[in-house]
Amino acid sequence: MKLVIANMLIFTALCANAQSWSLEQCVDSAYKNNIKIEVAKNNQEISQLKHKEVRSYLLPKLSLNGEYKYFVELPYQLLPLSVFGGPEGQFKETQFGVQHNINANLVLQAPVYSSTLNGNIQKVKLAKEIVEIEVAKSYDQVYFEVSKIYRNAQLIASQVNYIDSSIVNMKRVQLNIERLVSEKLANQSDVSKVELKISTLELNKSRLKTKLKQLYNALELLTATDLEITVESEILMMDIQPYVSNGDKELEVIQLQERMLTIDLKTLKRSRFLPELGFVATYGTQGYGFDQDPNRFLNFYPVGYAGIKLSQPLFNGTVTNKQIHQKELEIENLKLKEELIEDSKNLEIQNAILELENAFSNVELNDQQVELAQLIYTQEESKLHEGLISINDLLFAQNELLQNQQNYLMSVAQFLAADLHLKYITNNISNK
Repeated sequence: MKLVIANMLIFTALCANAQSWSLEQCVDSAYKNNIKIEVAKNNQEISQLKHKEVRSYLLPKLSLNGEYKYFVELPYQLLPLSVFGGPEGQFKETQFGVQHNINANLVLQAPVYSSTLNGNIQKVKLAKEIVEIEVAKSYDQVYFEVSKIYRNAQLIASQVNYIDSSIVNMKRVQLNIERLVSEKLANQSDVSKVELKISTLELNKSRLKTKLKQLYNALELLTATDLEITVESEILMMDIQPYVSNGDKELEVIQLQERMLTIDLKTLKRSRFLPELGFVATYGTQGYGFDQDPNRFLNFYPVGYAGIKLSQPLFNGTVTNKQIHQKELEIENLKLKEELIEDSKNLEIQNAILELENAFSNVELNDQQVELAQLIYTQEESKLHEGLISINDLLFAQNELLQNQQNYLMSVAQFLAADLHLKYITNNISNK
């Protein structure tokens, strides 16, 4: 069943320069301009750059190195005298080399195998997926916040509209009472009672319009617009939607974190047995210079080599074993957290469905009560016009009508809130 509230008004006092926006327009504007979305997108770009950065470590690295040294004192070396026929165990200090040393070379380095690097590449890929989920969560949160405020604004606007209708009715009754007073068929106190009722309605209307303006301000903040916003003057009451659970983003993040810890665990275990292997090559020149007479010179000689660099840890004080145990406990904690989230999510969905069904039933019941209260008020107003009842009877009927109208709006609010909540927790919010 679809019930349509088509009797909301656009309030010129609040919105003379305002523009009526649909919920979709507000959501689209928030998606484009909201700071949370901007932060999420920046984080997504950072994760993509981080992924590229880690993968770039697989590429060879080429560097140019240069160095100049001037030895104020040449380094000493000890020569065994036995080399020159002297006694064993005796040495003679001597200085080798020249004061000016210059070298320049190109160095090429490339990883051949690194368990740590391979693990980091896998982890940063999973981290990228986590950020993508966080971006989707940001869209969901913005949709949820905008929708909640938008619906509340529509409902309050409708409450104001009901009060406006009541004020119009009371003013019409006031004219009739004044006519009856002039005909000696009613007392002046009846007129005062109607005036008091109108004043009370005006006070409630002012309070609601202030709250409505606050909600409009919140919408303008979320949508990041400079325009004044008003909500559409029509609320659609829809059927109960059979939302099917599409997973849970928080659970997906935990599962990815668990996979990252598993990679860390494998990397630590491999590092105990597998070496880090890399390729290194260099080519350059070595220069020697002497600046004293009679033999000044500056000569350069080529130098180059290529090779494999291997690093195999043998013992690091059981640090790796302790790190492995930590990772195992962290994985166990995530598994326990995953079970807890699954159980709580299932319970939350069940409760949300019950709340939605109850709210739907209340809407239908309150709709019938509004129709009955409207019928009673119309009859009472006619009786008052004929002088068959007192003003108190009409005011009572008017209070009952307004109260039932408010109850109907509250039941609609509860249904729409329950529907939005169920849509949110079952991951059925459409992301742009």
